[in-house]
Order: sequence, then C-alpha cells, then structure tokens
Amino acid sequence: MREGPGIVRDALSRERAAVARALGAGVLVTLCTVGLAATSGWLIVRSAQRPGIVPLTVAMGLVQLFALAKATGRYLERTQTHRAALGAMGHVRAAVAREIEPLLPAGLGPHSADVVDTVIGDVERVQDLLTAVAGPLLTSVAAALVSSVVVGVMSARAGGVLLGALVIDAVLVPALAVRFGRESGDALEEVHAEFTGLFDQVAQSGDEFIMGGAQDLLTRRLVLLEQRYDAAQRRRRGVTGVVSALGVLVNGVATIVVVSVSIGDVRHGQLGVALVAVPALMTITALDMVSAVATSAANAARDRGALTRLNALRQRPRPVRDVDSADEGADLAPFVDLLGVVHSYDGHQVLTGVSGRLRPGDVVVLSGPSGNGKTTLARVLAKFLDPTGGRLALGGVEYANLREPTVRGVVGFVDDTPHVFAATLADNLRLARPGASPQELMSACEAAGLGPYLRALPEGLQTRLGGTSAGLSGGEQRRLGVAREVLSGRPIAIFDEPTEGLDDATARALLASLRAHYRQGILVVVSHHDAPRLAGAREWRLDDGVLVELR
Repeated sequence: MREGPGIVRDALSRERAAVARALGAGVLVTLCTVGLAATSGWLIVRSAQRPGIVPLTVAMGLVQLFALAKATGRYLERTQTHRAALGAMGHVRAAVAREIEPLLPAGLGPHSADVVDTVIGDVERVQDLLTAVAGPLLTSVAAALVSSVVVGVMSARAGGVLLGALVIDAVLVPALAVRFGRESGDALEEVHAEFTGLFDQVAQSGDEFIMGGAQDLLTRRLVLLEQRYDAAQRRRRGVTGVVSALGVLVNGVATIVVVSVSIGDVRHGQLGVALVAVPALMTITALDMVSAVATSAANAARDRGALTRLNALRQRPRPVRDVDSADEGADLAPFVDLLGVVHSYDGHQVLTGVSGRLRPGDVVVLSGPSGNGKTTLARVLAKFLDPTGGRLALGGVEYANLREPTVRGVVGFVDDTPHVFAATLADNLRLARPGASPQELMSACEAAGLGPYLRALPEGLQTRLGGTSAGLSGGEQRRLGVAREVLSGRPIAIFDEPTEGLDDATARALLASLRAHYRQGILVVVSHHDAPRLAGAREWRLDDGVLVELR
C-alpha cells in the first residue's frame, strides 16, 4: 500500500497555475456581475429622476467597465478552466495507467471493462469536479460575501434577509439535494456497474451465450437493468425538480421581502431614493449565482464515487516491491533457483514451499489441476508477483535485489490469451523487438508454427489483424504470442497453454520447434491439461501448491 496525495490532488497540484488563473477569473466575473447589478440599479432609478447628464457619466462608465471586465473575465475563466481541467485529466490518466499497469500482469487488476470505465469514465467525472463544481462553488461564495456586505451597508434589514436566503440556498438546499439524491445516485452507480459487467460478458463470451441459446436471458437482464436505470433517473429528476422549486421559492420570497424593506427604508429616510433598486437587483443576482450550488453539490455527490475509485488504486498493495538499491548485474546467467517459495492471496496459500532448479537446456512441463498455482508460479518467476516467503534467485542474484525490468529482460512470460492489436502482423510482432527485420519476423513466425498461416496471407507481414476481415483463431492468437516471445530473444521463456486449441500433430510440432529454439536456454510449458509428451523433458506437477518433480 502506498501513501501520498490522492491521484486527483496530485494532478491538480501540477496544474496549480492554471487552476489559480481559472478561479481568479471566476471571482472577477462574480465581482463584475455584482457591481454591474448595483450600478445599473442606481443608474436606472437616478435616470428616472431626470438629473443632468454629468452626474450619470461616472455611473455609465462604471456600467461599461463592469460589462467589459465581465466579458473578459468570462473568456479567461472558460479558457483557463478548460486548460486546467484538460491538463489535470492528462495527469490523472497517466497516473491511473501507472497504477493499473503493475496490477494487470499480476492478475490483480480490474477486468477489461472496469479498466475502460475507470480510465475514461471516472477521469471525465472527476474533470467535472473542477469545471462544474469547484468553480461555481468559489464564485458563489464570493458573490454571497460581496453582496451581503454591500446590501448590509445600505440596509441592515435587507442585508439580513439576503444573508438568510443565501444560507438557505448555499447550505440547506444543497444538503437536501445530497440527502435525497444519494439513494438515486447509489442506484445509478450500481446499475452502471452491472451494465458494464454485462457488456463485458457479452464482448468476451457472446458466442458462448449464442451457442447455449441464452439470448433471451441476456435480453431479459438488459431490460431489467434499463427499468432500474429509468426508475433511478426518475427519482433523481424528481429530487432535482423539488430542490429547484424550493430554491426558486426561497429566492422569490427573499426578493419580495428585500424590495419591501428597501421601500420602507426610503420612506423612513434611511435609504436614498436613487438606491432603492440596488438591494433588490443585487439580491436577485447573488441568489441566482448561489442557486448553482445545489446543482454543484448534486454533481459532487455523483462524482464522489469516481474520485473514491481513482484514489483507491493508489491504496492497492503493489504485487512487486520497489527495490531501493538494485544489484544490476551486467549479464545475468540464465538459471533460476527456488527455495521454499510461498505465495498467498488474501490469506489463502497458493504456493507451499516450492523448491526447484532451472538450468540452461532444461525443458519443463508444469502441469496440475486448475487453480493449484501454476500461473501464480509463472508470474513469480517473471517478477509479476513477489513471493510472500522463501527465496528466489536469477543467475545467483536474489530476485529481491533485482528490478522488474532486469528480471524481465531475461525471463519472458506469455499468458494463454495474448492480445492482438488492430495493426499489421509486423507491428504486432515488433512489440517484442521494434527494430526486427522482416527476415527475423518470418523466422519467429516459423518457430511459433505460424509459417503456413503467414504464407497464406495475400499481404504477408503487412496484413492487418484485429478486425473481422483478418482475425485469428484461438490457436493462432496463442502462437502470435509465442512468436513475439521468440523474437524478444530472452533466454528463459514461460508459455501458458501454448498448445491449447491445437490438434495433436500441430501441438507436437510447435513444442518440438520451441525445444529446438531454446536448446541453449530454458523452456517452461504450463499445461492445465495433458500436454503432448516431450522426450527428455522434466515434468513438474503442482497439487495444492506443492511442487513434485515426476521425472
């Protein structure tokens, strides 16, 4: 678990200059709006008294000054707010990617749909906290303070009425909005999460639903979710309508009372006739600006969950500990020693005292029932996970003293579902070695058993993958991952189910090809089922986290 500022707070601190300019411009707009209302009110009443033009000149100049300054401030507010928001959003997205990156290969991170929703949806919701919440809140507070002081100076009673209405608008009404809108907001969040999960299931396993004839079940689930979503939206709109009506009622009553008080003060000689409209216009302006607080509070309550989820990423335990003083050997020999390696998830021990040795020339088939720790052991060997006990050494150097890139420069791990990017076959391969030549790419494909597939493609290495017109079967997708690893040139390679989905002859040919390629290195094949036997291969079996070497 890592301590430190929240992801959003850290991002805003990086954009503090733009944030300060945006908030300063917002305050300027507020002051100009209040000043424009006060000056216009005085000018309207004073003009009705038909004085000479000279006494009105200053007021007319102030009206123009406030109007121009307001327009300028509004422009600066919009540009700087969006500059700050977009800059902060970039920092937040980068921070979220940094937090998620070590979790995914370790198998601890969120699922694909959750990742998209976090990186895109939650970041945009947090962006709204600055553009739709923080700015309006600050400007509303400034409007309330300035208006209360100015109206109070002219009429203490009118100032008291305005202050009371401002408290209701800025505190009580938003509190009601949050209080009664929380239930609908929580319901919307829950339905949103279920929608995300359902769409992810359909995207990942839609063919299985169709083959099983479960389309009607999916349709019923979707309809039910839509009904729950519509019901939550109706509750939210109902709360919003009631809160808005209450705000309008408070503002209307306050304005009428201020007008009555101002007229009474004029009759009693406590307020000049020319100022009679100023308290009313300032009250209307201030209350109109402060009324946005209720909406901002509702938005803040809605975005609170997004902010919590983003900051929760930083609180997740890291699967690999940072190395303060790494032992960065220039050339780590490709051999691995395991002594009493233990690993646990949430108190459940997956690996129990695993010991073994891997030396150049070794070919190991790691088998065992599903859920018995095979993939966990592979991730520990590739330093995607730290063992919770025991010792692990690469080339005689403790894993605990090696940084992740150092280990992964020697040990490669290919899981059972390598990703195919919407790019050419060459580009998909060059992820492992960007400068690889076409001949090296073709050699890697041959070693991975993709030679016939490659030769059948009209455009060869320039064929685009990832789409419906040039998709890969499950077996071809796995062999693409194998080809990437072969191309990387790492001396130790761990393949998770590379033969899954292949017929027996193709599987044997692939394993024989890999064995020949790694004859000077180490080849580990993880098999959840009975893999084709390799002559001379060592057989490791994991049962309940205990490693047994069969031969």
